[in-house]
Parts: sequence; C-alpha cells; structure tokens
Amino acid sequence: MTDVSSTQTGADADARRRILSGYLLLVLAVLVWAGNSIVGRATAAEEIPPLAFNFWRWAAAFVIFAAFFGRRTWRQRAEIFRNWKFVVLFSVVSVSGFNAVFYIALQKSTALQVALIQSILPVLVLLLGLVILRQRISGRQWWGIVFSIAGAVLIVIRGDLGVLQTLALGEGDIWALGAVFLWAWQAFLIRWKPKTIEIMPFMTAISMIGVLTMLPLYLWETATFAPMPVTQTSVLFVLYVAVLASFVGTSCWNEGTYRAGAAQAGYFGNLFPIFAGILAIIILGEKPYWYHGIGALCVVIGIWLATARHTRPPPPHAPKTP
Repeated sequence: MTDVSSTQTGADADARRRILSGYLLLVLAVLVWAGNSIVGRATAAEEIPPLAFNFWRWAAAFVIFAAFFGRRTWRQRAEIFRNWKFVVLFSVVSVSGFNAVFYIALQKSTALQVALIQSILPVLVLLLGLVILRQRISGRQWWGIVFSIAGAVLIVIRGDLGVLQTLALGEGDIWALGAVFLWAWQAFLIRWKPKTIEIMPFMTAISMIGVLTMLPLYLWETATFAPMPVTQTSVLFVLYVAVLASFVGTSCWNEGTYRAGAAQAGYFGNLFPIFAGILAIIILGEKPYWYHGIGALCVVIGIWLATARHTRPPPPHAPKTP
C-alpha cells in the first residue's frame, strides 16, 4: 500500500507541475502577443508603413515555420490541398486581414485604447454563435454582452457622450473595431479547422498564403504612400513580431494548452488587453484616463458573466495571431 500511495503521490505532483508549467507558457504567450501591440504602435514613430510591416512580419515568420516544420507540412500537402478553401479563407481573415487592420489601428490610436477595444472579443464570438449557429444565449450571458459593449463604447467615445450625438469617432477607433471583428471571425472559424491537419503545418501553410495575399497590398502601399525603411530599428521590430509574436508565442500557446488543458487555456486569452494596456503605460508612457479603468472593469465583468460555466473554450489546437 505504501508503494502504491507513494507512486500516486508522485504522479499527482508531476501532474501539478505539468499544469503549472502550462499556465506559465500560456502567460508567456499572451505577454509576447501584448508586446506585439507595443511594437505595432512604435512603428508609427519610425514611419514604418503598416501593410509593409505586416508583410515582412509574415515573410520572416514563414521562413521560420518552413525551416522547422517544412517537411511535416509537405507530408500533409494532400490534406491541405483537400481543404484549401478553408485554409485560404482562414489565412485571409487572420494573417492578411486582422493583422493588417490591427497595425493600421495602432498607427492611428494609442496602444492602450486599441488593446482595451480588443477586450470585447469573447462577446463578439458569442454573438457570432448566436447569429450563425443559432446557439442559445442565456440571460446571464446577455448581461455579459450588455456590460462588455457598454465598457467598449465608453472607451471608444472616451467618456464623451457628445460623440454619440455626432458619431465623431476617431479613425483609429474605427480601425480597432474592424480588427477585433476580424479577430472574432478568426476565433469563430477555427472550430472548423480540419483535424487531419496538424497545427504547425497549418500555421506554416497560412503564413505562406498570407505572404502571397499581402504582396499586392504591400506593393500598392509602397508605390502610393511610402516604402519600408530598412533601418536597425525596423529590422529589430520585424524580428520581434516574426520570431516572438508569430513563432514563439504560437508555440508557447499550443504547448501550454496541451499541458494545462483547453478548458483552462481559453480564459488566459483575456489577459491580452490587460498586459497590452500595462505595457503601453510603462513602455510608451501612454496616459490612462478614468474611462479606461471603468470601461475595462465593465468589459471584465461582461466577460465573466458571458463565459463563466457557460461557453465552451477554444479547442486545444486553436492558433492565434495577434
């Protein structure tokens, strides 16, 4: 009995360490992604065009993914081609769509403002489920939607009710709302990712497709507005978002989800606006206002009401690309 008890105790300890390490990996992934918003905001001061920045981010990221997972991706080429419609759609929405719009928003508004607007993501996914899949929303979840939208509106109008009368929203806020809507579509679509395609080959494929679809936009921006400056700062920025945000962040998230479980990992994504907001204040020196605090509190309450013991968290293989 003693040997059995000791073995069980050791197994329980190993399980706890595994789960704890999973939590740490999930936090690291979200922290790295939050840093992406800070770098995206800093590109404005360096006069780095947003579409060019997104193109080179994913061009560099594709090289990294291909170097590590190119052979696995090639072995799964039949499944990728068989499901090419979904793969292309997901790449256009996430890599080309969300990331490009997100970087445009960061150049036209503060990182703190954009990050807090992104916090309504879980509620948008809930609404998409209602509209498209006719998934039932409980009374508690409806209250969550009300709180989250109210908090987001307060942040967007910057506490000025006169904005609602004139609808004079900031250009950056409009782009930020567009970005979070695309992110919600990305989080909603991932439930249909073919199980026959492993996650890292999937990331490699959507990175390649994203580069190809971004190329015409990159060339248009270069000819119409400005070329990508090649400086030490621009190279470091691209390396950060390619190596850390794209590759390391995704790897940490997937491994952390595997260790901690999907049921727990789904809620760690809600740390993104908190981390991004804190980094914006500390690194960029952005000033928080009263409506940021109250709005964020309303959003947090809304997320808790909408997700606690009701909604199903993202699947363990769900990639994210903030």
